[in-house]
Amino acid sequence: MSRRVRIGFAGLAHSHPYSDAANALALDAEIVGVSDLDPGRRAEFARLFGCPERDSLADLCAQEPDLVIATPHPDDVPRTAALLAKSGAPVFFNKVVAATQGRLEAWDEAVCRIPSSLIGTNSVLRFAPAVQELRRATSGAEILGIRVIAQHDNALFRSAGREWQDDPAVGGGTLVTVGAHAWEMVDVLLPGAVLGAATGWVRRRARSGTRSEDAAGVSGMLKLSDGGAVPVEAWVTGVPGTDRYGIEAVTGDGIVTVDLRGDANANETMGFAGLIRALIAAAREGRLPVDGARSRAVVANTIRAAEIARSASAS
Repeated sequence: MSRRVRIGFAGLAHSHPYSDAANALALDAEIVGVSDLDPGRRAEFARLFGCPERDSLADLCAQEPDLVIATPHPDDVPRTAALLAKSGAPVFFNKVVAATQGRLEAWDEAVCRIPSSLIGTNSVLRFAPAVQELRRATSGAEILGIRVIAQHDNALFRSAGREWQDDPAVGGGTLVTVGAHAWEMVDVLLPGAVLGAATGWVRRRARSGTRSEDAAGVSGMLKLSDGGAVPVEAWVTGVPGTDRYGIEAVTGDGIVTVDLRGDANANETMGFAGLIRALIAAAREGRLPVDGARSRAVVANTIRAAEIARSASAS
């Protein structure tokens, strides 16, 4: 019988570590501790999940976890990455690790000496069963074009304590925080594709109160590793309503689609449970389920798409 995987939690900046911890315990993992700069938040998490509080990242690393799940405030991402690397364990960062090109460069500097198998980030949607099935269905197929949509009510990013998520320079706003899901799905179908020439747009509702955007779009070309190119259209929205994430691919064999909507089974259908299953399985082998270099390419596409859309709107 396999021994229990030991997981440490570093940072509680938003909601994802709470679902991560619940899913980890459901898989019989052991939570060896939680560290967060806010003592109240740290104590609440420890109480909810029956784990020890750790006063520092060094204390957390000293527990020799098999895996660390990190969710720091974006301002603290580079420092957190550098310190957690000392644990020697795979470190998974919940999005967003970088909202701008400058912050992506800071991330690169922090992780440049860390093996890419040991540090990275992904959207949970990569692990959604329907998205994984779409990957299998299109394996080997000629993809002629992709259209993707990501919708998540941005009111949550403007709630007390989470306002930084609506700030384009810090959390990335709707285009990055929600858009990361869109570009993750694109990468599942076209691994390593890079967003090239593109145009975009941004719209805001008259009374939404957002600092970022309520709707945005990008149309352009994805450059493939073999020198080819595939057209892509991405819509990212933060208007009121149910979460929705969809991808449609035109292939040489026909059109294939995935359309995910928030419901009572979202933990499974949206990939939250699948993420933890993948993390635990990979941690047993001393790695992450997706190489950090590949996850960085998704972050870069997300940032580039946001810059294109916002620049077009400003002009």
